[in-house]
Amino acid sequence: MNRRDSLKHLGTTLAALPLAHFSPLEKFEHMTTTLDDAVLTQLDRLKSESPCRCEIRMERGGTRLFLNGKEEFPFFAVSSSPLRTAQSYRKAGMRFQHPLIGLEDGWTAPGKYDWTQYDKYFAKLLELVPDAFLFPRLHLYAPVWWKETHPQELIKCGLPVPADEYKVPAQYVDRESGLNWSLNDPYGASFASEIWKKETAEMLRDFLRHMEASPLKSRMMGYQVSGMHTGEWHYLGCRWMPDYSAPMEKTAGPIPSPERRIDKEGPLVRNPETDRDVIEFLRKYHMNTAETVAAFAKIVKEETGRRVICGTFFCYVLENVMIQEAGHLVPEPVLHSPDIDYIATPYTYQRSNVPGNQRWDSDVIDDAGNWLGRARGVGGDGAYRVLSESMRRNNKMFISEIDCSTYVEPYRRSEGGSGSDTVAGTLKILRRDIGQVFSTGHAGWLFDFGHLSPPFKANRSWYDDPPMTKEIKSLLDLGAKKRSKLDISPVSEIAAVYEAKSWLATKNWKAEEPWENFGIIISDFVGHWMVNSQARTINRIGAPTDFVYRFDLKPDDRSRFKLFLMINTFFLTPDEVKKLQVLFGGSGATVVWFYAPGYIGDHKFEPTQMEELTDFSFKRIDSPGPMMIRCKIEENALKFFRDFGVRKPHYPRFAVVPREGEAIRIHGKWIDNNEIAFASKEHNGFTSVYVGTGPMPVELLRWIAERAGVTMWSSKPDNVRASKGAAMVVAADDGERTLRLPHPMAPVEGGAASTTHRLTMEFGDVRLFVKA
Repeated sequence: MNRRDSLKHLGTTLAALPLAHFSPLEKFEHMTTTLDDAVLTQLDRLKSESPCRCEIRMERGGTRLFLNGKEEFPFFAVSSSPLRTAQSYRKAGMRFQHPLIGLEDGWTAPGKYDWTQYDKYFAKLLELVPDAFLFPRLHLYAPVWWKETHPQELIKCGLPVPADEYKVPAQYVDRESGLNWSLNDPYGASFASEIWKKETAEMLRDFLRHMEASPLKSRMMGYQVSGMHTGEWHYLGCRWMPDYSAPMEKTAGPIPSPERRIDKEGPLVRNPETDRDVIEFLRKYHMNTAETVAAFAKIVKEETGRRVICGTFFCYVLENVMIQEAGHLVPEPVLHSPDIDYIATPYTYQRSNVPGNQRWDSDVIDDAGNWLGRARGVGGDGAYRVLSESMRRNNKMFISEIDCSTYVEPYRRSEGGSGSDTVAGTLKILRRDIGQVFSTGHAGWLFDFGHLSPPFKANRSWYDDPPMTKEIKSLLDLGAKKRSKLDISPVSEIAAVYEAKSWLATKNWKAEEPWENFGIIISDFVGHWMVNSQARTINRIGAPTDFVYRFDLKPDDRSRFKLFLMINTFFLTPDEVKKLQVLFGGSGATVVWFYAPGYIGDHKFEPTQMEELTDFSFKRIDSPGPMMIRCKIEENALKFFRDFGVRKPHYPRFAVVPREGEAIRIHGKWIDNNEIAFASKEHNGFTSVYVGTGPMPVELLRWIAERAGVTMWSSKPDNVRASKGAAMVVAADDGERTLRLPHPMAPVEGGAASTTHRLTMEFGDVRLFVKA
């Protein structure tokens, strides 16, 4: 009896018995009776291979990927249609495939599963790329039958949801993988539903046990847990103020009304005395999401014996739209989880707000007309939306999702940005994006949407064309050759510091409707201007910057960093205030405090905390006014520079009130009332700078950084990324510049190693350097 006949006989025997009585291996053998010969051939080929072992280790300054004991350059292939792009990716140097899987197709009924669809799918990928390794992205959506069975466990939104939103037909991103993103919004299981959590956990365990019993485990290097809106754990139905379901009421209630959550005419900061219930609901709501994600990751580690890696999308801080409802505002359960090895996110998507520009141009200006920078496209910063230094400090590999469209895409270039419609422009963008992964010591993957129609029209791979294949392969070869030999420790002298919980107590994104500025959609004022737009200038300050959560600051940071940018540290406890005072006191650093540092306490506004941190005395201005400052600095570098900020009126604002005999330096005033809004002074062994609004233009940031003693790597306001072993500079304008490095590095294209390089570059040119 041959193998197929043996399997058929086994299948006939098992079919008469409940599968619950059998081991994962017996279940796997039963399911394989339906597989065709080509799939069985692929599985037979793997039988002699040992189970894959994959891990992420913290070594030589950063996280490193090890596969079966060997360090590998951590770069992966992702696609909306992997079966059509796997071979072209392999040609460009990528054999690590990250297919997107929708498990709901295999969850056929309560307690019943059929995973043969995925066996076939994985086997086909391995037939196309015989030396591939896989780590699937597992989307944990509730099947339609489950939602029909459990109507009381579904999300209930606080605002009216258009009826047609519940009748969206299935739109499979990839039919063979079962991925259907139209299942996810807003008709979904409440993330607080204990029934959904329990049964989804059982389903996930069954799938993993099936894979562990399969010869495929020799090629499974890990799994990513994904879910909710776009698979990135943005709460379902987030446009309509979720979640008023009974499960969420039990988990996070009482739930305030939508009107109180939005508070349309309210201030930029919530009063903890009157809005305590709103703040506390949001905290529990976000805690539930983070803890649930971490619990799914724990299942992956348990079922695989911790033999392979597990990761997820999470910890988004910058450009997290609809942030009070869809954000990751309690990141600690995920960030601190021992079961999560990596965090991934797409890089910046910020749209242009320049009149006359298309949104994909992504140039950003403030309301005074100051060019803040460009996000995507040629010359853009391509910056990350997570706090990458916090990823490193928590032993998490950071993976940048690079999903830029290219010159082969005729429909639109919102993913690629300005210049992506030309060969030369596309190559500059790819060199920046992959070069940034290489120079910073992080990881990345290319995400090819070229076969996804609608909305795109290429109907081919975005990255499969000889010029791109050559460029991608050369950069991946560089990584494979050099990464294991380099120290990838950070080298920044600037820290940009963020407080996620501040958004629990700042003005809701929906209160900003209608958005008056073309480039702003579904974003809150603090997020769009003080965080996202401010990042454009921080990223092109001309020196590397570390982005970090406030709670990840360490005592030795007082000697490492010369400049701290305290972006949105509004919501602090007394203990957190004290730790910052100890950190900065006597450090000799410069600390820039934005808007309302420490002003929001657990139970009430804490103006005393604001004064203790900054050593300025303030008065609160409650009459709404423009968030715009007139600069009073008369030094040559800034003599033509005047206003910066946002014209839309908001409140409260804060003004510095000089104490009698106090020596402060006044740098700017509110444009409408002549009150001091920008000042600095020496305090307790550090320089304290207060600025009442954002975004601060790059000219001011460079002026402050230079006075703080920060080494400017570029003589121009360029995008600079670096680790101890490598560096990248992206030109922010045309002309000559001098690049000064802390130790000798050589251009990757050839040339002598030096600490000083004089470069002539055009806007958007990318140069990479490696330590000699």
